[in-house]
Amino acid sequence: MRRSFRLSILFFFGTILLIAIQVQCRHDGLNVATLKPVCFDTEIAPIFVNNCASCHNRSHMEAGYSYADYNSIMKSITPFESQNSKAYQAITGKGFKQLMPPNSALSENDRILIRVWIDQGAKYTICTTPPNTGGNTGGTTGGGPIGLKSDAVCFQRDILPILLSSCGTTGCHNQTSAKEGYVTVSYASVMANMVKAGAPNSSKLYTEVANNKMPPSNYAKLTQASKDSIFNWIKNGALNETCTSNCDTITAVTYSNQISALISRNCISCHSGSSAQKGILLDSYASVKIYLDNGRLLSSVKGTTIQMPPGYKISSCELRQLELWKANGAKQN
Repeated sequence: MRRSFRLSILFFFGTILLIAIQVQCRHDGLNVATLKPVCFDTEIAPIFVNNCASCHNRSHMEAGYSYADYNSIMKSITPFESQNSKAYQAITGKGFKQLMPPNSALSENDRILIRVWIDQGAKYTICTTPPNTGGNTGGTTGGGPIGLKSDAVCFQRDILPILLSSCGTTGCHNQTSAKEGYVTVSYASVMANMVKAGAPNSSKLYTEVANNKMPPSNYAKLTQASKDSIFNWIKNGALNETCTSNCDTITAVTYSNQISALISRNCISCHSGSSAQKGILLDSYASVKIYLDNGRLLSSVKGTTIQMPPGYKISSCELRQLELWKANGAKQN
């Protein structure tokens, strides 16, 4: 009888322990209202892209799902209801025969991040500065070091503006057009099928621009500096880092030192050559000054009349550079 009683006690405590473990694995007890908002671009997108998009992308939608960008991810997400979201059920093994990703379950930290993000509304949140200021560990959080060397290449600061102005435009590689199945308007979409981290010469994003196949012939080609930036970014791991801007408004702002590069980086791909959008040329000092003097350049980059560049805004520092250059006479210096 004593042995039977001991076995009953052991079974009881074993059951309690098992229940406790299961509850912990479901991450119950999280009060998401008290937590800092989880960012889609720097925390959630890299998890899905690096762990799921190889099987679930536009060209290979395993089980009918793609995890290449926000819109496709949201097809398996029920905002505010992580437990009823198919994506969360898959990564926790709930209701699925096989835990996803197969043979490589997500870390507990990644699962918690996804759950919190969903229960906070699964919003398309973009953070200027990633919450994680430490080194990037495999791209699961997307956080990057802040204040890197001035010659470091960072996706949010250096690469994304090039892609948005030269590739992710209407009729080309934005989310609506998605020409040839490629989208270049976010880190997640670029990493889905255009980049092989660490191998620029095996990455379609670099080989297409390096060989001048893209942008197409009726658009301005990327400068060598832009090509080099893309090469170095991919070679160094193609991380989703945000660095402090190296934009300078302390020293004198000149056309040759700041403005020419600013225009080239953000405007020249659409406003040069015979196919310049709406006939607006910004490929020389004289043409830039015309639109600066008549107010159209500043009103466009501020988004007063129409947002230019389309899809994003130049930084407040770059805007200040334009304003200072104009205030000082907009000289060709």
